[in-house]
Amino acid sequence: MTAILNADFYKLKSNVALKVLPLAAVIWSVLTACFMLFVESGATVQGEFFSNKDIFGFNPTGALGVRALATLSNLYSILAVVFAGLFISTEFTQGTIRNAICVGVSRMQIYLSKLTVCAAMLALCMFLSTAAFIITFTIMYGFGNSAGFLQETITVFLMQFLYHFTYTGISCLLAFLIPNIVITVAAGIIVVIFSGLLVEICTAFDVLNGIAPFIPQYYVNHLNDELHNPLFLAMSVVATITFVVVTVIVGCSLFRRQDIK
Repeated sequence: MTAILNADFYKLKSNVALKVLPLAAVIWSVLTACFMLFVESGATVQGEFFSNKDIFGFNPTGALGVRALATLSNLYSILAVVFAGLFISTEFTQGTIRNAICVGVSRMQIYLSKLTVCAAMLALCMFLSTAAFIITFTIMYGFGNSAGFLQETITVFLMQFLYHFTYTGISCLLAFLIPNIVITVAAGIIVVIFSGLLVEICTAFDVLNGIAPFIPQYYVNHLNDELHNPLFLAMSVVATITFVVVTVIVGCSLFRRQDIK
């Protein structure tokens, strides 16, 4: 397992996505923060009652920058889908996965190695995005209250990473099931959009409200409000880990039966 992991991370160094996707996350984070300042300033000039708290759900300061991760939820999910499509699907077309199987590497090791690399890319994008939000908010609004900053930043980051890791699991499953970059990315984006809409529909109708906690996007949307609710955090960990484990089991099972040419 160590050997194939090292090989995958080595190949990642020459992958264009390693340079483009993290940079895209940083640029989009800064632009989002600046856009919110522009919107707030424009509304203030027109005499309207409006604040960034209406957009973010909190008063943006550097100390609370990590909470903005929920604002760009779809971005991280789509980045996970795009990277899985580029990284894994290319391995099929280039014959790398077939060669690994021929030299005796188990299919489960191949699957878990790709999943680990995709998770590392997601973590890198989210880390750089968090840093960009903290720095940008600090410049525009000041750092704010530093009490509990480190603990909250680490907690929110790890929980949001766990939630978004479910999309990484889905992306890997799709990439192994449909080793075509275009189809994998398109299918993944559809899943991201559908899950977001499903949460909104479930929360809008009381009769469907019980379904929402089984959808990872539900926890992405409500973490900032329920950050100090132990029951919410416990339920979110159980739900998302279960989701990831199921996708890995299904993905490995399908990959074992797949005819690699």
